[in-house]
Amino acid sequence: MNGPGVVASVELFGVTFNLTTSILVQWIVMLFLGVMFFTLGKDLKPKPESKRQILAELVYNFFVGSVKESMGPRYRKYVFYIATVFCFSFFSSLSTLFGFRPPTADLSVLATWGCITFVLVQRNRLKTGGIKGYLKSFIEPVAPLLPLNIIGELTNPLSQTFRHFGNIFAGFIIMNIIYWAAGSFALFFPAVLSLYFDIFSATIQAFIFATLTMCYVVVAERDEKLPKTE
Repeated sequence: MNGPGVVASVELFGVTFNLTTSILVQWIVMLFLGVMFFTLGKDLKPKPESKRQILAELVYNFFVGSVKESMGPRYRKYVFYIATVFCFSFFSSLSTLFGFRPPTADLSVLATWGCITFVLVQRNRLKTGGIKGYLKSFIEPVAPLLPLNIIGELTNPLSQTFRHFGNIFAGFIIMNIIYWAAGSFALFFPAVLSLYFDIFSATIQAFIFATLTMCYVVVAERDEKLPKTE
C-alpha cells in the first residue's frame, strides 16, 4: 500500500514542494464545508421558518450540548473548534466514497491535529494555573515522577493520533482488498461493507477524536477555584 500520491511538484530555491492527494482532498473538503455552512447560516430568522435553518440549529445545538456536557459552560468558546475538528475529520474520511484516498489515512495529517490538541492542553494548563501551577503539575504527586509525567503528557497526542489513523487506514486497506478480490462484482456486496468502513467508522472516529480533545483540555485545568458555571 503506497502513501499519498503526488499530484504536482514545484521546486523553489532547490527545495521540492509536493502537492499530495491528502492536501488536495483537504482543500476540497474545506471548500465543501465552507459552502455548506455558508448556505446553512445565511438569512437566519429569530424564529426558524425553513428546514435549512432548523437543520443549522440542530447541528449547532449538538456541538454546544457536547461541549457543555464534556467541558462545562465556561468552555463554550471551544464549540467552533470542536465542531470544525469533527466535521473536517468526518468528511475527510468520507472522501473514500468518491474514490479519493482519505486524508485521515495519512499519518502526517492526524499528527498535525494531535499537535494542535497538545498546544490547547498546554495553553489551558498555563492559563488556569500560571507558571507555578503549570510547572507543579509535572511533579505531582511526587517529584520523582517528573519523567513519567512528561512521557504521559507526550503520549496523549500520540495515542489520539494513532487511534484515529489506525482505524481509518485499516478500513481503507480492507475495502481496497475487498474491491480487488471482488473483481467484476465489486459494484454489489462491497457497498454494504462501506456502511461500516466508510460511514460508521468515519462518524465514530471523528466523535472520539473530538471527545478526547475536550477531555484532555478540561483535565489540564489547574485552578480548582475557578467557577464551574458561567
